[in-house]
Amino acid sequence: MFRFLILLLTCMTMTSSAIDIHAAKPKRNSQSVKKERRLTANEVEKTQKQINQNTAETTRQLNRLASLSAEAEQSRKQIERINAELKAMDRLIKATEDSISTLENNLKSLRNAYADNLRAIRSRRQQMSTLAMIFSSTNFTEAYRRYRYMQEFDKWQKGKSRQIAEMSAEIAARQQRAKAARSRQAAKLNELTAENARLQANKVETESLVSDLKRQGSSLKKALAEKQRKLKNLDAELDRIIAEEQRRAEEERRAEEARLAAEAKKKAEEARRAAEEKKNSKEQAQAPVQEKKTTAPPSGKPEPATKPEPRKSDKLIMMSGSFESNKGKMPFPVDGRYSIVSHFGLNSHPDVTNVKVNNSGIDIETPQGAAARAVFDGEVSSVFHVSGYQNVVMLRHGNYLTVYAGIGALAVKKGDKVKAGQTLGTIFSDPDDNNRTVLHFEVRRERAKLNPEDWVR
Repeated sequence: MFRFLILLLTCMTMTSSAIDIHAAKPKRNSQSVKKERRLTANEVEKTQKQINQNTAETTRQLNRLASLSAEAEQSRKQIERINAELKAMDRLIKATEDSISTLENNLKSLRNAYADNLRAIRSRRQQMSTLAMIFSSTNFTEAYRRYRYMQEFDKWQKGKSRQIAEMSAEIAARQQRAKAARSRQAAKLNELTAENARLQANKVETESLVSDLKRQGSSLKKALAEKQRKLKNLDAELDRIIAEEQRRAEEERRAEEARLAAEAKKKAEEARRAAEEKKNSKEQAQAPVQEKKTTAPPSGKPEPATKPEPRKSDKLIMMSGSFESNKGKMPFPVDGRYSIVSHFGLNSHPDVTNVKVNNSGIDIETPQGAAARAVFDGEVSSVFHVSGYQNVVMLRHGNYLTVYAGIGALAVKKGDKVKAGQTLGTIFSDPDDNNRTVLHFEVRRERAKLNPEDWVR
């Protein structure tokens, strides 16, 4: 009985607690639900904004890494060039100093010989004067020989003096060249020191960036995916435009062939009729008829079919030879200082192995305000806009195409004829990426992608 009472009291206590908890819980209404939705939406928006900011920062770091890699490559090439120049200067200085030493030895020997000869002559002249030497001759022939000897000696003396003076001047000139070469060598050594310091600073910043990027797993993947997506969008748009141009060119070719065929058929029919009329006229002239009919003679031989104009595709083939023959000689698509931050094909960083982007052209970083220029004579085939690349200008050079993407202010329009070196527009500077200024440049043979670095110098 006692146990039963305890169990009953326990059940009553639990029931009353449940009722109190239920009563304490507030009831949800439409306003509270809307408020919760707004809070959730704000949190999602903040999260997405943070993700976008992280991705944008990762993209900036990737771009900076590409710039640093290009700068490091330029520094290494500059250091190699300076070292080669220093070696050439060392050889030049050594050769100059050796030649100076040889000339100085020759000059010393020449001066000693000249001095010995002068001393000997002075000794003889002290014993007998020139006139006395001549007049002491036994006959005229001997006197003439002595006179000629004295003239030749005077000539030799002047020649030796001139030779000594010229050799002294040559030694002075070579010493001056050696001094100038040593001065240039010192300047190059300073340049080499500065370039090495720049390369070392670049290396420190690069290592820091690489460490940061290795930690940014998801943001790095997203940034790379976005970069590759933009490249694919540009590729797809270029392929679409080129395919459309090819379709129109084929339609024009077929229409031209049909027109020429119809024209040839018409002229053949006219020639056949003219031949029949000539034959009938000849038969009537030979037949005995009472009344002679006058018929107008044919106007002569049928005009030969005019030479058809070359088809559009033929013109393209004729033009393409000129573009192709200039492979490796064309000017760079930007003027002034530049660096290639992304080469043709699959690009990856040696320290960040998962950073891989397949590039259909090359990316050229320039100072702010730089202009894009045509690498060859051609026609503006298309001008369009692609997200991430601003304005894109495509030039046609026969069967070949050059593409200039990343242009801000345009200087040409579709249909314009351009010359090699002509400005196409100002390269866009991205305010969201520290005004980074990059031109994307491609060379194609229709839709086939070619390495631009093989075509420009």
